Amino acid sequence: KNQKRQEIQMQIDAFPELTQNELELKIRSLLEDTPDKYIKNSLHGLIEERYLLFIIEQADIPDDLTAHHISNAQINNIVALLKGFTFYVNGTLSIEKAFVTGGGVSLKEIQPKTMMSKIIPGLFLCGEVLDIHGYTGGYNITSALVTGHVAGTNASEFVSTTQTL
Repeated sequence: KNQKRQEIQMQIDAFPELTQNELELKIRSLLEDTPDKYIKNSLHGLIEERYLLFIIEQADIPDDLTAHHISNAQINNIVALLKGFTFYVNGTLSIEKAFVTGGGVSLKEIQPKTMMSKIIPGLFLCGEVLDIHGYTGGYNITSALVTGHVAGTNASEFVSTTQTL
């Protein structure tokens, strides 16, 4: 279908499980626990680092600002951005740019016939958690379904052979 609108507004809530108030309390607690650290270090681990740095930049917070010197308005700005970062989409890029996922558990750490971890017996892995780079066009979903079936089947067998009555 041909879209009549050229731009579509989108919004990301990075913490859908928390209310705005709960997120604010969490952030204030992290800042109060580390008053002499830079904001990016005080909030380290709150969310994926590159996204955190992006949000801090969007909130116009200087790199050298410490938690002790942050204002209520700046805290509110961070919370608002994490709960509702808004941006506009106006099209798509070429298929060559359509790769989103990468990384994951190395295939060297997995038994290929069962999808069980070589490091942690009884841990079966599949799909996007694996370091598989499939081309766009159904390869990733095919890989997820196949590895999921193999992992699920073998996990079931593993459980039934290791259970004691």
